[in-house]
Amino acid sequence: MNRVITRVTDHAHGVPLAAGANVSASNIGNALGAWLGGLAISAGLGYTAPLYVGAGIVLLGLAVMTYAAVRGHAP
Repeated sequence: MNRVITRVTDHAHGVPLAAGANVSASNIGNALGAWLGGLAISAGLGYTAPLYVGAGIVLLGLAVMTYAAVRGHAP
């Protein structure tokens, strides 16, 4: 995790807010994943459901990242 924070901060040219936002996003992801995984189990989907919930969160994150990358390179 420290490597990711370091890379984000280096890319942002030492702006401390970038590292703080990165850590905050990681904390939100951990909390959201645990909450949604618990909801899936309590909904009766079984103990393997959090794996699929996690995969869905990853796919959503990749879609957002791809969209941001494409929009960032637009003239």
